[in-house]
Amino acid sequence: MEELSIPDLALIDNTSQRLPCVLLIDGSGSMAGRPIADLNAGLSLLEDELKKDDIASQRVQLLVIRFGGEVDMICDWTDAMSFSAPTIEASGLTPMGAAVRLALSKLEEQKTRYRTNGIAYNRPWLFLLTDGNPTDSNWEQAAHESRTAETAGKLTFFGIGVGPEVDLGKLAQFSVRAPVRLDGLKFRELFLWLSRSTSSASKASQGSNIQLPTPDWLHVSA
Repeated sequence: MEELSIPDLALIDNTSQRLPCVLLIDGSGSMAGRPIADLNAGLSLLEDELKKDDIASQRVQLLVIRFGGEVDMICDWTDAMSFSAPTIEASGLTPMGAAVRLALSKLEEQKTRYRTNGIAYNRPWLFLLTDGNPTDSNWEQAAHESRTAETAGKLTFFGIGVGPEVDLGKLAQFSVRAPVRLDGLKFRELFLWLSRSTSSASKASQGSNIQLPTPDWLHVSA
């Protein structure tokens, strides 16, 4: 008999319906200083808030990918009850396309595991946070693949721009949903909203629509 992988063991121990959520975090050099410090504090808040929710802690599954210079999966699929917020470091350029392609691949792999183990799941979330623009040469193809997947109902994409340098037009190519810009460095408010939103989504039945909390972290143009 083949050995079960750690993710499969987790699915056997906990057969709850899941909401898979990929966090694509920009760790490029331009995030250095206060932005990366506030972002890491926000990730810790996300961990704390999800663990406080008995249902979300069992149903929300997180995978974290950092892109900055290289693309690194720094946290494999983990139930929120066992999630330990990673520390993001800032360096390098912004290979956003490669990061999105890895996220799409990991989502499909995890959905296969769910089906194999008889686990119901909600539509996956792909949450991308960046303060820059893609620097890899074939990012447009990755954007097309992501948008196509969302159009087909395979995922819900959230694009969040940080700071004035983000070209929201480029970020919009990754998703049907229009990207938005963070108001200043309101990472705490952003990740608190994300914890509440994933909590609501994890409690919804498959295929149902949910009302997300009103964001209080959006930048509003004058």
